[in-house]
Amino acid sequence: MKKDAKRRIRLLEMLSEKKRLDIRTVVEALSISEATARRLFADLEQSGKLIRTHGGIQAAPETAPDYSFRLSSVRHTPEKNAIGAAAAMHVNSDDRIYLDSGTTVLKMADALASRIRHGEISGISIVTNSLSCMDNLSELTEVIITGGIIRPSRRDACGPLAEKNLALYHFDKAFLGADAISPNGDLLTTDDRTAIMNEMVIRNSGTVFILADSSKFDGKAFVTYANLKNFKAIVVSDENMSKKNRNELRAMNVKTEVVVVKN
Repeated sequence: MKKDAKRRIRLLEMLSEKKRLDIRTVVEALSISEATARRLFADLEQSGKLIRTHGGIQAAPETAPDYSFRLSSVRHTPEKNAIGAAAAMHVNSDDRIYLDSGTTVLKMADALASRIRHGEISGISIVTNSLSCMDNLSELTEVIITGGIIRPSRRDACGPLAEKNLALYHFDKAFLGADAISPNGDLLTTDDRTAIMNEMVIRNSGTVFILADSSKFDGKAFVTYANLKNFKAIVVSDENMSKKNRNELRAMNVKTEVVVVKN
């Protein structure tokens, strides 16, 4: 998965610079065969990332971005508030934690900031790629930003520098979002960069909390970054999660915390 993900990232970076590429350029730049390049083109065209042309590819029109932090932040707000407040209660004094850049995790960061201000916990060390979480918490406790390429639409940082810095840290707990969760436990996101970082965090964390409102179940997204069966995870969701989804998690022996939503 990692090799394929890096190829997709590199190809999309090249395409963002040149807008149009021929197959020979891609083959040489990625050190792959023409057959592999064509499979890569087909995969990315199906997901709307590019358009295949005679002998090459061109950038897809930027009419519908994969993710907008601004739009996501105003969806399912009561559910996210409840999930964030519940997740913040899992943080103890002197914990070393990771916060990703999703809007539900941001609600958790808000609740965590409130707990710190009220003297409930202290001595927390936070690593994050979220510009919003950094703003909320940096005046209250130690916050380490991963660095990297700034993505305004996601209010975060990513890329090789972020991944290199992230590899230095090990966490007691990590709090991640998901753009979708499949019935078989796959955690999905919209882009390769986020997937790579989340994979790294999972490997380097004691317990991972997946913060996902009920609308995320049975959804669709571009990249799988992990499966709930393969690591110690606690899913925090809201009371609107269906009985079917609860049973699916139970069948996978995934611990689930369901929170009450206050409108």
